[in-house]
Amino acid sequence: MPVSTDRDRLRRLCAAALILQLGAACARAQRSSPDDGASAAPPPDAGATAAPSPDAGSSPSGSSPTPPVDTPVGDEISPVYPKAEGAPDPLAARLCEALHALPARRKAACCGGSPGFHAGAECARALSFALRAKAVTLSTDAVGRCVEAMARSLEGCDWGAPLAAPIPPACEGLVRGALGEGARCRSSLECVDGLRCDGVGPTDAGICRAPRAAGPCGRSVDALAAVTRQTRYAEAHPECRGRCAGRTCAAP
Repeated sequence: MPVSTDRDRLRRLCAAALILQLGAACARAQRSSPDDGASAAPPPDAGATAAPSPDAGSSPSGSSPTPPVDTPVGDEISPVYPKAEGAPDPLAARLCEALHALPARRKAACCGGSPGFHAGAECARALSFALRAKAVTLSTDAVGRCVEAMARSLEGCDWGAPLAAPIPPACEGLVRGALGEGARCRSSLECVDGLRCDGVGPTDAGICRAPRAAGPCGRSVDALAAVTRQTRYAEAHPECRGRCAGRTCAAP
């Protein structure tokens, strides 16, 4: 069930892609440019012994250690999908190239100029992270059908639009979630069908939960859904048991 109008959803998806890109850029800039006035702390006394941290290397008896939570340092803005090391996953790169780079090239060919900025790199980065974390799955056959459908939809120049070329139905529903209820998530796409990632945002993780009977809805931005252009993801991951009306869950 859609959480809002197509126009509102498109604005939120575009905003999420931009925030994800800016967050990654800010994080890289702060890591590479320390404050000019910072000075190294003096070394501790030779005979001093550091007090052990109460949480270091320990967990309650009979329980497993809690996974680390990404915590921003100082004023650093950290995207919900952190920087990934190495090359992107080949299947993720192929899908994101079709969703972003191909439309940009075709639009430049039809309208003149260069392809310009697109979210292909952020798409491949975030999707690769989710795949390697085993939070989502992606079918080779489904990606192949999407790539072919995108190529067909971009033939000629009649499809041109001010924002982005619409994606064909074959490209919806490709990213399948693998996380169950109560699992920490970075996108509703990471949760199994029927669950949504409660509390998620471009810089905040959430928890996979069942749709709520009452409360706010349609106010969050899903970064992975934005960069993979899954505009209908709310149908498989609804926020409300009934419907979302006026950004509040209501009865069917």
